[in-house]
This record gives sequence, C-alpha cells and structure tokens, in this order.
Amino acid sequence: MAKKSKYSHLSREQLEAKLEKLERERYGLVWEDKEEHVAKQCETELPVLKEDVSREIVKDATQPYNFIIEGDNFHSLYTLNFTHKKKIDVIYIDPPYNTGNNDFVYNDKFVDKTDQFRHSKWLSFMSKRLRLAKNLLKNDGAIFISIDNNECAQLKLLCDNIFGEKNFCGQIIWRKKSGGGQTDDFFVTEHEYVLCYRRTDKFVWIDEFIPNSEKGYNLEDERGKYKLIKLAKWGTAARQKDRPTMHYPINAPNKKKIYPVAPDGNPGRWRVGKKSMKSLLNNNLIEWVEIENEWVPYEKVYYDNEDVKYLKNRSIYYEIGETGDATKMLTEIFGEKDKFENPKPITLIQELLSHTNNSIVLDFFAGSASTGHAVLELNKEDGGNRQFILCTNNENNICEEVTYPRIKKVIDGYADKDGILANVKYFKQSFVPNVKSDKDKRELVNRSTELLCMAENTFENVVKRSSKSEFAIFKNAAKQTAIIYDEESIEKCVKKLNEKQGDLDTVIYVFSYDHTYEADDFGNLDIKFTVKPIPEAILNTYRKISKMRKK
Repeated sequence: MAKKSKYSHLSREQLEAKLEKLERERYGLVWEDKEEHVAKQCETELPVLKEDVSREIVKDATQPYNFIIEGDNFHSLYTLNFTHKKKIDVIYIDPPYNTGNNDFVYNDKFVDKTDQFRHSKWLSFMSKRLRLAKNLLKNDGAIFISIDNNECAQLKLLCDNIFGEKNFCGQIIWRKKSGGGQTDDFFVTEHEYVLCYRRTDKFVWIDEFIPNSEKGYNLEDERGKYKLIKLAKWGTAARQKDRPTMHYPINAPNKKKIYPVAPDGNPGRWRVGKKSMKSLLNNNLIEWVEIENEWVPYEKVYYDNEDVKYLKNRSIYYEIGETGDATKMLTEIFGEKDKFENPKPITLIQELLSHTNNSIVLDFFAGSASTGHAVLELNKEDGGNRQFILCTNNENNICEEVTYPRIKKVIDGYADKDGILANVKYFKQSFVPNVKSDKDKRELVNRSTELLCMAENTFENVVKRSSKSEFAIFKNAAKQTAIIYDEESIEKCVKKLNEKQGDLDTVIYVFSYDHTYEADDFGNLDIKFTVKPIPEAILNTYRKISKMRKK
C-alpha cells in the first residue's frame, strides 16, 4: 500500500496557495526540516531552570551576576526568551562546523561525511536556534558567528533569511593559524570566517579613534608636523604572552636586533603586527631614538588637520590571536593539555566586542568559555560591568569540567594571573509537564523562581518562602520582585511590602488560574508597583515559540 503524501489532505485551493508561496520565495535555501528530539520534547514538557547553589561564585556583592546554563542550548534559548527577550546586546557563537569529523551531534548521533542529509540536519539545527536567538537581541544589538568553509555559504543564506539581507554587516576573514596544514588537498587553510548581522539599523559599529590636536605635533620635516608614538605596547596586555605573534625582532640602525620590552621589564610586544611593521619601515615612518645606549623605535604620526582620527576596521584579521594561542592559554589555566579542541582566543572575541555596546553578552555554544573569559578581562581592563550568559550542554562533562572551572579559575586567579572580581550563578536545565490542568499550572509556578529572578535580575532573598508564607521577595540595588505562589497569600505579601517601603521599583508576580488578577487585592499597597499573573506571563512566551516552530 502506497504511503500517503503529507499533502493529500489539502484542498486544491490550499495546494495552489502553497505553490504560489514557493514561487514567491524560490530564491534561497531549500532543505528538508529534520525533527529534533530536544524540540519535540517541548511539546510535552516545558523547560525551566534549577540553580546549583554549590557552584555560585560571589566576589563582589555590588556587581551584577553572570550566568552559566547547563543543558541543551535549544532549551536554554527557550527559557531566555522569557527572561531576556530584547535584552541582549551582543551574541557571539562558535557552532559546530559540520566537518563530518565527529564535531556535530544531531539527535544523539554524530553526523558524518556519508550522511546524505548532513547539510539539512545542520540547517535545521541552526535555524531553530538562530530564530530563538534573534528574539533576544536588542534593536541595536548584533550577532557574530564563527564558521569555516563547510557551512559558510549556507549560513550566509540562512542568516539573510532570518535577520534580513539588509542587516548583514560583513564577513570577517580571521587568520586562525600560520604555517602547517601540509595534509590539505589543495590549499593550506589558514583562515576561518566571522559573519556579523545586526537586529535593526539602530546598531552602530564603534570605530576606534584617537584625539588629534595640532598642539601635540611638536616635530616637523618635509612631510609636515608629526609626533612620535612608542612602538612597544604599553598599559594592559603589553607582555609577550598576551600576544605572542607580536613579539618579534626588528633591526636598529646599528643592525642589532631589537625586541619589544613591556613596562615591567618582561618580554613585551609591539603595537603592530609584522605586516604593518614592514609597511612602516618601507615608508620611513619609524624614527629611532637612542636612550641610555639603547635604540628605541617610535612611529612617526603626521597631523592631518582633523580633531579626531578614526581608525576604520579592516575585514581581514591577521594578528588577532590564533587557535594555538587559545590552546596554550587553556593549558596554562588547567595545568594540563587537550582539555578542549580548537578553542577560540579571547583576543578575537575582545576585538569584536570592542566595536559594540556590550552590557550583556550571550554565547549559547559556550564550550571552553572563551566568551566569558573575554568579558571578564574587558571588565578588568576598563572597570566595566558587562555580564555574560554562557549556555552549553554537558556532553563529555564539558560544562562541569571545562566551562565552569575555567570561569572559576579566571575569577579566583591562576598561574601568575590575579583574580577578577565577578559573580556567577550556575543553572541546570529542568522540566515541568506541559500545562494541561490547574495542577500543572501550580507545578510550573512552584518551579519558576529562578526564571522570575533572572528575568528581573533580583537574587537577594530578603523574605524567604515558607509553609506559612507562600510568597518570597527578592531584590537588587534598584528593584525588588515579589513572587506570590498562592493567591491566599496576597494580603500577607502586601503587608510585608508596605513594611519594607523604599524607593525600589517593584514587580509582583501573582499566581492566577487564568491571565487575570483582582486589582483590588493590591489596593492597600502604598508603593509604586507592577503586577504580572503567573504562569500566564511564562506560558504566553512559550506559546509564541511553539507557534514560531510550526511555521
């Protein structure tokens, strides 16, 4: 008996409508969407978060929390659509490249080169996650995606479809290594790509600039007024180990090889890479000054009649860290080799972030936690309060043995590196039954505390939930969140909130069997507040995701 087509139940009019839609949208990618277990699971269970308090890190109570979420990133993005919709400034991800060499798992099986649906599975996998991720970006936010030749073309078309071709910012070529690769069939592949898309045209790429006043240009030659800038890097990240590829010799006037020296006397690094240094030398833009019988090179920078000099970014990153640098850093952090294959260097991520507004940074393929490390280092350099959210599964114990331990070591300090003041909360993905009854609603509300606290960024528990008070109050420096798990406790919660009067903004989540609440129940509250019924506030988000998946 012939198998029925999935279109056999459609009327003629419905079939014609589908054909017309295909005609309109025939340009672009076409692939067979593959069912994914983790997405199917959300039809019967709803993802929530459960904190692992044993992994909490608190070094400075005045600083915001960073988050690590252990679980499949599809489920993590599901929950973040409730807690962080339109709150993320920058997303950086390093997804599986689908090389066919055991780097991409789909439905618990590795996808190898012989799989005829290899590209369809990868596109299905990425499409589901990128559509959820887009919802998280602010209107002035952007996403950066590392990729290589295996799926670069497909990813570009997929992102054009999801984010809009007009929101494509550019494709960066990143030189990931130099030399080696003699086993390649045709070319020695030294590069990968980073695709950049914005959410809307409100995104602004921040170019590096330097103030430019004629007053500082106190030297002059036939080309005009100029000033000298030391070629050896100073300030932060000035040591050789910070950028090993930028520690190399140049010849002084007496032919002696000169290496850069850091301000603390250790081996240092130049401000520019070899290619730029060669250009400076060829164009006579280096001036040598003899100081205490040692030759010191300076760059000659000429005045160009502009108050501010903008340094436009280039699309090719030659010396912004290499994979080998990242591997070496991981070895230094853990004291052992081979903790993670092909990690991204934090210098690459720092470079990308330096051109964006980045208060909250998300990486939902967190792996070795390079993104979290980069954010912590940037905060250390400029005193910022950036937050990171890292999401990864625990395949081969990666979250418990690499992601979290790396962040902990960076915060505590490792080798000769000082620690960094920061706070972290660690969550594990958990589930409740999909809501079909009042009992299910009770269960979701009882398990929603972490979601609600993360959504409001209020974690200090000032009134604890107990059997006698079916409510709890959490706060931060500017806001407080009341969670009323049982409508019978509204009066007690209102009384407690009145006792704790202050200038804090107040959000009240109150249990309700439907999507309403009685405004009169809060008539005696003497503070400014907002009320949101639960679980409806959560279910409304999850329903939208479910509809989006079925389109």
